[in-house]
Amino acid sequence: MPSPATLPFGPNLTSLPATLLAVVLPAVVAVVACTLIVWLLVRQMRHQRALRTLYLEADGLEHDLKECRTRLARAHASMSMGPSQPAAGETDARHAIDAALRELLAHRLWLRDEAENANQRALDAAVRAIGKARGALGQQLGELDSAQRALESAVREKIEDLSQR
Repeated sequence: MPSPATLPFGPNLTSLPATLLAVVLPAVVAVVACTLIVWLLVRQMRHQRALRTLYLEADGLEHDLKECRTRLARAHASMSMGPSQPAAGETDARHAIDAALRELLAHRLWLRDEAENANQRALDAAVRAIGKARGALGQQLGELDSAQRALESAVREKIEDLSQR
């Protein structure tokens, strides 16, 4: 058997794997730990972003519902036959908006009590649902504005017609 001095790699060949292991193993552990920490931080940031979006959308939806209630009251006032008599559909519209506000309150209570423990899929679904609800309400508010303008125009025309007689 040749002596270690005659080997082409030299006498330190046997100590190389131990040294390599001593350097590589901590590096691999550090990379895995850093990857895990980054993954957890990204997950937490996504969770917090979803919660922030939910709170902002809930605030927006509440504002939109109150704006809808105000606009409907104005439209119904234009259509009312008398101050003590509600216009057709006014009571139903008021009940629908109040029900939506109560539902929103229930969701806010859920957010307060359960959102921190909710899984990301549930939060993402809630963000999509509230966004869809706000979009639909925004479209209905636009239609209500168009109807209000048409009603006001018709009332003005009727008043002008009556004043000319």
